[in-house]
Amino acid sequence: MPKLFSAVFAAVCLASSCVPQISFPWKREDKTDQLRGTSYAEFTLPGRFLTPPQKPQAALPFFIVDCEPGKPKRVNGGYTHGKLLNAYMLLSAVAERTGDHAVVQYRLDDGKMHTEDWGISKDHTAIYPSVIELNTVLYGHFMKHKEGTNPPVRKLVIAVDEHRGGQIVMQFDMPDPTAMADACGILIRKQK
Repeated sequence: MPKLFSAVFAAVCLASSCVPQISFPWKREDKTDQLRGTSYAEFTLPGRFLTPPQKPQAALPFFIVDCEPGKPKRVNGGYTHGKLLNAYMLLSAVAERTGDHAVVQYRLDDGKMHTEDWGISKDHTAIYPSVIELNTVLYGHFMKHKEGTNPPVRKLVIAVDEHRGGQIVMQFDMPDPTAMADACGILIRKQK
């Protein structure tokens, strides 16, 4: 009887696409730019493909944010640390380019659809949100986030057209971005 239950459960699970949800934290790695002699922190978050590229070059897409941690700086009745250097998503494929950008569609926490133009790498394998778009996908609003206000975004589903292919759809289960946002200067801390 247990074997029959297991077989039925497995069949139902496969039919209903009940794939276990794996949430990863933002992984921080301190790096040095050998050319410039500067140090920075790289935060990496793996995602997963909901609709993979035709020939994926990697098993997972990645969301990467590079920051230059720094001393506290006063801003808007609070203070920030650090500076955002770069934010991008590695697609594991070649994205369709429209002019000097890629058309991106995304939903935050199963909310309404957003359509925006994001930057695209020269080899078309990465898309770049601006700082306003990064704030939006992290906290649901385009301004720097004020500590202690609304909660961060928990789920990002994002799509971009593949060059000579269909649409690539990725999901990032978003962990708490506080450490990354603080190091990048996009979190406004309260005055002490």
